[in-house]
This record gives sequence, C-alpha cells and structure tokens, in this order.
Amino acid sequence: MATTTSKQNARRVKRGGLEKQNIMILYVFLVPALVLTFIFAYLPMFSNYIAFLDYDFNKGWFGFGSEFVGFDNFEKFLTDEKFYKLIGRTLLYSVTMMVATFPAPLIFALLLNELRGDRFKKIVQTTSYIPHFVSWVTVAGLFYMFLTVDPTGIINNIRQMFDPAAERISYMQDAKNFLPVLVISEVWKETGWGTILYLAALTSIDPQQYEAAQVDGASRWQRLIYVTLPGLVPTMCILLIFSLSGLLATNFDQVFNLQNKMIRMETDTIGVYTYYQGLVSGQYSYSAAVGLFQGIVAFILIMLTNYTTKRLSNVGII
Repeated sequence: MATTTSKQNARRVKRGGLEKQNIMILYVFLVPALVLTFIFAYLPMFSNYIAFLDYDFNKGWFGFGSEFVGFDNFEKFLTDEKFYKLIGRTLLYSVTMMVATFPAPLIFALLLNELRGDRFKKIVQTTSYIPHFVSWVTVAGLFYMFLTVDPTGIINNIRQMFDPAAERISYMQDAKNFLPVLVISEVWKETGWGTILYLAALTSIDPQQYEAAQVDGASRWQRLIYVTLPGLVPTMCILLIFSLSGLLATNFDQVFNLQNKMIRMETDTIGVYTYYQGLVSGQYSYSAAVGLFQGIVAFILIMLTNYTTKRLSNVGII
C-alpha cells in the first residue's frame, strides 16, 4: 500500500514538473513580443525630452548639445491661433466616430450570434473582417474612385441613373463631406474585426442562463436584454476605456490618406498637424511637444475612464 502511494506521489511530482516546464516554454514565446513592444512602444518615449529643447540636429543626434528652453514649445502650441481649431476638430471627429463605430461591432456580434446556420455564420464573419487587413492607402484609393466626378465614380453614376440631369458632385474636394467619409470608411473597415472580442465574450456566457430564462417564459428579446447584454458588460467597459482614451487622437493613417490639398487646411487634426510640423517643416521640438501634450491628455482620459468604470461596474484595466 505504501509503495503504491509513493508511486502515485512520484507521478504527481513528475506531472507537476512537466506542467511547469510547459508553462516556461510558453513564456519563451512571449519574448519576441516583449522585445518588439519595448523597442517600438517604450524606447521612443525617451525621445520626448526634445520637447523641452530647441533641438538642432547639427548639434548632435540625441540633442545633448541643443539649448534647453523648458516649456516654450508647449506655450507656443497653446497660444497658437490654430490650437482651438485643431482641438475642436479632433474632438468632433473622435466623438462622432466613437458614437457611430463603438456600438457597430456589438450590434453586428449580436446579430451574428442569432444566426442558426454555423456555416453561413462563419462565412459572414470571415467576410466581414477581411477589410481590416486592407491598408488605409487602398481604402482611400477606393473611396476616391467611388466618389470621383469621373465616369468611374459609382456614386455619381447611381445618382444620374435616377436623375439624368443631376450635376456630378466632387465629394472628396468638399470639407463638409470629410467627416461622413471618415465614419463610413471606419465602420466598413473595422466593424467585422471588432466583433471578434464580443463573439469570444458571448461564448463565455453560461448556456444554463438561457435555458433557465426560456423555462421562465422569456422571449428572445428578453433573453438578449437580461442575459446577453449583462454578460458583455465587462468587455464593453474595457473597449470603452480604450475608445475614450483616444478622444484626442484620431486615426492618423485614415485622416492623412483621405485628405487632399484642397481640404487639408480645413480637415487637419492634431496627429496630422504634428506630422507636417515635425517631418515636413523640420520643427522637431515643437512637434514633440504637441505629441507629448496629446499623450498626457490621453493618459489622463484613460485613468479617469478606468476609475469611473470601476466605480460603476467594478471593471477596469488597472
């Protein structure tokens, strides 16, 4: 009896050792991701110190020979006549896109979840998130092709099908159309990809809750309201935190590629403005100050949102 017990204990110890070894192997796979994150996310943060310098590339790559000017670059940005226009336009674009795009993946995931045919459901899901892998350069090219006044402009062609006398409109040369184009392109490109998290969260909801609700006579709509949505609250809170943290940071690739010379001055956001001031005009210290200001505001927003969601729903990222 004692021999049998000792053999079982030996097997448990051996099994435990193998499990620890397998876990360590999994941690090894994290090393490339950690290295890349450090190089491209954390290491560039140290270059923010040039925001406090009158940076001169000729005096040294790292700026140690440049003159220290303190908060002069920040003051220059905050007193710039474009400051309020850039802040207002960036907030307008960000808030509008968040209101339009935040519920879209949730609604689409709920609709997909109601489909009964697994094969059709997989086809729809796969097709919907393919646009996520299309670059914004390509997306911008497609929108310009669809909205052009040329004979290839599909939107103008459709308008003239119903009204042959209708004048062809150059949509992309009018700044008033820029925000609708941003919203439509974002919804088309990212909605399918955003449903992945919600679909994963839906699988974690206990099926017995649906069975109990059905036994109690709950309709499909009531099961959606009282079972499905409460189960998605943690995921919704996390995504809301990240969405609100980006209120002062629109998608640079999207805005930059959908802009053109005729509307750029009326559609510039902080991110695009920083690019032109830094890489085009060579005002590296000034652009670094603008970027640092933007990052500080984003950090404050993410902390406030995290604190609020934790108080209301006990869900947060910290």
